[in-house]
Amino acid sequence: MGMKVYGLRLGTFSVDIEHLMWDHPKYMLLPGSGEKKKVWYQCPAMAYVVEHPQGRILFETGVSPQWREEWPEEWKALAGWDEIKPGDFLEAKLKSVGLGPEDFRYVVMGHMHIDHAGGLRLFEDADVDILIHEDEYRGVAQLEESAAAVSLADFAILPRKRPTLVYGDEEIMEGVRLLSLPGHTWGTMGMLVQLAHTGAIMFTTDALYHHEAYGPPPVGSGVTMFPDKWQRSMEKVYRYAQTHEALVVPGHDDVAVKQLPGGKSKMVELAYGPESAYE
Repeated sequence: MGMKVYGLRLGTFSVDIEHLMWDHPKYMLLPGSGEKKKVWYQCPAMAYVVEHPQGRILFETGVSPQWREEWPEEWKALAGWDEIKPGDFLEAKLKSVGLGPEDFRYVVMGHMHIDHAGGLRLFEDADVDILIHEDEYRGVAQLEESAAAVSLADFAILPRKRPTLVYGDEEIMEGVRLLSLPGHTWGTMGMLVQLAHTGAIMFTTDALYHHEAYGPPPVGSGVTMFPDKWQRSMEKVYRYAQTHEALVVPGHDDVAVKQLPGGKSKMVELAYGPESAYE
C-alpha cells in the first residue's frame, strides 16, 4: 500500500481578512482607499490525514467544541466562531470518515493556537504519539494563563501525554519530514510529504495563511510573534517549494500554490475527504 493524503475541513468562521494578511495592498484600508471596504473572509479550519504503511498521521486538530466555556470574551469577538457546526469539530469529522483517536500513530501539531489545537484532548486515552516543536512546547509551558491565542485547556493534555519534542527538521516516516518554521509562534512546524503521483505537498500551517499571501514577497499576518524569524521561515518555504516543485498548502485556505520550474507558480483548488485523496 502506498501513501496518500486527504484534508478534513473542520468548519469555517468569518474573520477580517486583514488579520490574515496584514499589509496586502489588495485589502489594506488606508486614507484614499476610495470605495474599498472591509473584507470578511470565510476562514476554514483544517486537519490533514496521512495514510502511511507505517501508521496514520493527523496534522492539526481545529477548534475546541468547548470554546464557548473556555475562551475569554476578547477571543470570542475576534471571529464568527459560532458558525462552526457541531458536525465540523474533529471528533465528529473523524467519525464521518470511519476513524477515531485510536487509529493514529502520530498527531503533529503545527502550532498551539486555538484554531489548531482544540481537538488535542480527544487523544487523551489513545495510544498515540503527539509531536510538537520543542520551542512551541516551552513557549506555551511558560504561560501562566491562556494568552497569545493559546488556551491552556488545549495544552493541558501535553504534560500528561509526554509528547515527543521535535527540534529542527526531522523525518518521522519515509517520505514525511517535519519542517521548523518559527515566527508565527515560538516553534511553528510544517510538514513535507512526498507522494508517488502528486509529488511533494508542503503543509505550512500558519506560516502561510492564504494563497494570496504567498508572493513573493510573502505577506505577513497581524498575529506573527517574531516577524524576522517568520521572514526567514518563508524563505525556507520558498527553497523547499522550488527544490521539490511542491504543492504549498496554507493554514486557512481552500486554494494551494503549486510551485513550478523557473520560479513560476499556479493556484490549485484543494479537494477534501478520502474520496479525493492525493496519492
